Amino acid sequence: MAMLACALIPRLSLTSALSDRHEMLGRPVALAPEPGGPQVVGEASGAAEAFGVRAGMRLGEALSRCPALVLVPSDPVRAEAIWEGSLRRLEAIGAAVEPACPGEGFFAIEPLRGLHGGAETVLGRARRALGPAARLGARPGRGAARRGRGA
Repeated sequence: MAMLACALIPRLSLTSALSDRHEMLGRPVALAPEPGGPQVVGEASGAAEAFGVRAGMRLGEALSRCPALVLVPSDPVRAEAIWEGSLRRLEAIGAAVEPACPGEGFFAIEPLRGLHGGAETVLGRARRALGPAARLGARPGRGAARRGRGA
């Protein structure tokens, strides 16, 4: 089975919505429900998760678990632009990325060995391309690669 890498930018939608207010990630914060949509919260910060708040949780339950929860509107256009930039940086090292969703994508390691050397070197190049917030892992198969990225 081919060795696949999984690249993840954790909480991409939430960090995109916060824009330059990244200090808020240390507080209980989550994406607000979409207007007119189901009343569920989106991605949540680690501080919110410590109170038991999870993406997809009903708004009332999230607020009862964490009354100090700050809700921020999502910015899907910004999130998509950031993800597209990340994909371009991975493609610049030669990776043919198959996006799973904004913030998560897969690429084969083998075709990059001729350019960069072993799997660890390929992952190192990908890490440098994506920045310190990214998580990467490589395993045979998509599910194993997803688990290997450490998220």
